[in-house]
Amino acid sequence: MTTTVTGPGPRWLGDVGQLALAGLLALVVLPVGWTSVVEGEVARPWQVALLAALLALHAAVATARRWPLPSYAVGAVAELVLVAGPDLGGPTATAAGSDYGPVLLPSSMCFFVLLYAVSAWAPRPWPTAALAGGLVGCLLTVVRLWGFAGAALEGWTWWLMLGTATVGGTVAAWAPGQFRATRAAWVAQLAERGAADERRRIAREMHDVVAHSLAVVVSHAEAGRMVVAQSPDRAPEILETIAGTGREALTEMRGLLGVLRDDEVGTDPQPGLADIPALVGRMRAAGLAVEYDDAPLPPVPPGVGLTAYRVVQEALTNVARHARPGAVATVRVERAADGLRVSVADDGGASPVPTAPGRGLTGMRERVEAVGGTLEAGPAATGWQVSARMPV
Repeated sequence: MTTTVTGPGPRWLGDVGQLALAGLLALVVLPVGWTSVVEGEVARPWQVALLAALLALHAAVATARRWPLPSYAVGAVAELVLVAGPDLGGPTATAAGSDYGPVLLPSSMCFFVLLYAVSAWAPRPWPTAALAGGLVGCLLTVVRLWGFAGAALEGWTWWLMLGTATVGGTVAAWAPGQFRATRAAWVAQLAERGAADERRRIAREMHDVVAHSLAVVVSHAEAGRMVVAQSPDRAPEILETIAGTGREALTEMRGLLGVLRDDEVGTDPQPGLADIPALVGRMRAAGLAVEYDDAPLPPVPPGVGLTAYRVVQEALTNVARHARPGAVATVRVERAADGLRVSVADDGGASPVPTAPGRGLTGMRERVEAVGGTLEAGPAATGWQVSARMPV
């Protein structure tokens, strides 16, 4: 799929600039060409055709930004008329030393503007086709002016100078347009990549928050059906845990989605290492046995702390969902010489390695790699283990 590359800023601003360029060229070079044709001592039909070609070239410059391909086509036809036209006489021919072809009129430079427009704003493969057309025009121009006697140079020197000027001008007009188109495409690709990364980040956050919270809520709801029938006095405790988990999930999602609003003044802080003990407490309240040494840890960068929290959260959620009843999870978070180490293991015979990693495992790995760390997950001696190392 191909798309037209547009310039930065409002479209109308670029159109105004293009009209200003067209007006400047018409003011500077069109009067010279018009006078040369009118006084050129050519047949009336050719005079009309040459004047129409000059007007078409300048009009095409005015529309080149908005309609590059049609403008280029009009300019190419106009250039062919100038190449095919008879030699011009009159006062300008006397000043030049002999009659000369209309293609030497200053308005021919407008073709370079049209070539740049196609190269910069037209979709592929039109820039390459426009360059090929321009090079063919160079050949026709050299053939047309082969015997021009008004030049100070003669023989092969004149031919070399003419060929170099036409080919060099064509390439010099085409190359900046391609550079601009390539740069615009590169900037657009960076923006798309940044947007895709942000979507993946939000998806990971939403998955972690929703999956963890629902796992706790579902486990309490299922346990509540059996417990409340035998111990009605425990119903408030179970309902409070469900309500607290729901409130926490809403708070995290509000803080996460707040970054999507331009008018958001502030968002709730994201969890970190200091919130892991509370996370462990909620999992214990949900019925999962968790061993954890909650000794205080040195501060780490917020991104690393959030990643460590999410790894522990996702790993414990997986234990609650996949391990056998009564499984014990062991959480270790420690500061080592090579960075922060996070390990979550269980003895519950968690399900084997899936053939295709789920969103949770993929999200954990992406999180850890985003802060420059590594993550390993797989079967352990008696269950399942997740280990992450992150530089700090």
